[in-house]
Amino acid sequence: MIRITNLSFKYPGSEELALENVNLRVNPKTLSLVIGPSGSGKSTLLRCINGLIPHFSGGEVAGKIEVFGLEPINQGVEQMAKMVGMVFQEPESQFVYDIVEDEIAFALENLGMERNTMHRRVDSILEDLSIENLRRKKIRDLSGGEKQKVAIASVLVSKPKVLLLDEPTSQLDPGSADEVLKLITTVKEKMDVTVIISEHRLERLLPYTDQVIYIGEEHWVESGSPQNIIPKKNLAPPIVQIAKKLNLKPVPLVIENFPPIELNLKKQVEDKIVDGLLANEVPLFSIKEMSTTINGRKILKNVSLNFNGGEILTLLGKNGSGKTTLLRSIMGLIPSKGEKFLKGKNISQLAPEEIIKDFAYLPQNPNDLLFAETILKELHITLENHGIKKDHTQLMTFLQQFDLADKSQRYPRDLSVGEIQRTALAAITIHDPRIILLDEPTRGLDYQAKENLAKILQGWRNEGRAVLLITQDVEFAAAVTDRTGILDGGQIIFTGSPITAFTEFPVFQTQTARLFPGSGWILPRDVQSAI
Repeated sequence: MIRITNLSFKYPGSEELALENVNLRVNPKTLSLVIGPSGSGKSTLLRCINGLIPHFSGGEVAGKIEVFGLEPINQGVEQMAKMVGMVFQEPESQFVYDIVEDEIAFALENLGMERNTMHRRVDSILEDLSIENLRRKKIRDLSGGEKQKVAIASVLVSKPKVLLLDEPTSQLDPGSADEVLKLITTVKEKMDVTVIISEHRLERLLPYTDQVIYIGEEHWVESGSPQNIIPKKNLAPPIVQIAKKLNLKPVPLVIENFPPIELNLKKQVEDKIVDGLLANEVPLFSIKEMSTTINGRKILKNVSLNFNGGEILTLLGKNGSGKTTLLRSIMGLIPSKGEKFLKGKNISQLAPEEIIKDFAYLPQNPNDLLFAETILKELHITLENHGIKKDHTQLMTFLQQFDLADKSQRYPRDLSVGEIQRTALAAITIHDPRIILLDEPTRGLDYQAKENLAKILQGWRNEGRAVLLITQDVEFAAAVTDRTGILDGGQIIFTGSPITAFTEFPVFQTQTARLFPGSGWILPRDVQSAI
């Protein structure tokens, strides 16, 4: 059993508590879901349980934590590692080796395991997670989702008694996320593991959850069954939003428990979107026959795509389908074949300074972009690079839309993952680019933060900018997209109406589409509008 009594914690140099007077009990062999606004202390709670806080982070801690007889505040990380395994929000941060198989075996080497037993254990976890094909691959060549699977495998292979996962599905496509969650559930039952998961996409986790731990904005904790906690919170998946609109009681939390209802409502008509262009209109940016080969493997295969001003284009695809490679190829970060056109002009005929002023690119790992001592200085660096001047009032107004104005003097790497994501997004767009490329921008964002991001993206769209959004968050994609593309095996297999994308491709169906098949509804607001 895990028992936390009167736990409070303050990070070094901070005047505010990150956790305050937390009292919590987690029963053995259960799965607990930690939820709450971005920056409320979810990751901090997990790090307290495995001893990283205070032994690695420093800071002021009060109270008591007991984890199956061990006390992480007193015993530290080394002792806790024998009992507790943790997968971090950024899987890249925990890798030691270059090759997948070696990385997974690393924990077993530390335990001094006999070599043949170690090989069998590694083989088993590779098979369980369906990543045998990654065995000899270099980690740097993996997609973000593949890295996340490897990180989970490297922790599960040592068979911990407690498994902590911080946003484990944030970079996984829906199918892969379901596979991993089912595996975690199986591991919990077969190996008697106690699982605690921090996650924002509740629709994925609720079917597996025994207890919900809610951390509020003031860093206090409330816990209970999903049925007692979720319906009372604003952090609610689509099924709960719809159930409330229909006054269903009790509120169903999973699709299987949603009661059959007959609604004689008009089907939403599909928009016949092809490429979003008017007759004879030139796209703001376009790629023609783009192909990219990495280490002898062809990742992109003759991809052609238009990016139109005044449009949000979302691109979906399974892990490893080539989405990130496409963005990196567009930005010229990796060699590729094909042509690129900016407002009808071949980019090869334009000066670099003409091109770069029009583009903004947010990679999967926003930390790659952040180097300054404060958020405000990050903005100044971008402006200086583009030879642009903006006064302090303009910068603070700009930061307000990202909910960062009050944190302008904070060191970016001390922020929560969601806050880091928003900081990077502000830093890449302060120079007013016309073409904005985003790779998994909702990583680490709660429902409210995603609503705010949607407003920002739609504001850019309304200003005539072209936004390309790559995401595994189908609910968010459906909420903001004007046109949707699907990438599979390095090729565009669909581009057009969001209604088609989110209803007719099973792996990308939204909860609303699954609840009301044949209706053409993809979001709770579609149900409300129809009612």
